[in-house]
Amino acid sequence: MKRIIVGIALLLFAMAALAADAATPAIAPPNNGEDWTKLSSTEKLFWSIGYSQGYIDALNKIDIASAPNSPCANLAARTERQTSTSGKVSGFELVSGLEKFYADPANTLVPVGSAIRIYLLQASGKDQATIQELIETAREAARRPTQK
Repeated sequence: MKRIIVGIALLLFAMAALAADAATPAIAPPNNGEDWTKLSSTEKLFWSIGYSQGYIDALNKIDIASAPNSPCANLAARTERQTSTSGKVSGFELVSGLEKFYADPANTLVPVGSAIRIYLLQASGKDQATIQELIETAREAARRPTQK
């Protein structure tokens, strides 16, 4: 009887080990428009909501981590006011905005985080000249080789 129990236990451990070795898909965030266009619509929705929420969380953390009325807190408050649509834009609207942004081949290498910031500023009514300047800056930065 002990041998049967030991045999079953070994079998269960072996099955658990095999299950743990099963290849799980790698979850990698989209870096830029090239990666963005390869995602399914559901993945685009989830990533855009995650980026948007992360953007809001980052602004809130700056406010918490720095002293009240410090330069960092003032910058976070000003940035939050400028992009006040970040909590009001739905995930679907954000995906639609990113689809339009990445439809322009010149924007393909722009990082998703930059594209989201540009879209949020655009949705908040920022003037078109400033938006275009941000787009050009993001394009130039994306073309520069990364340093390691």
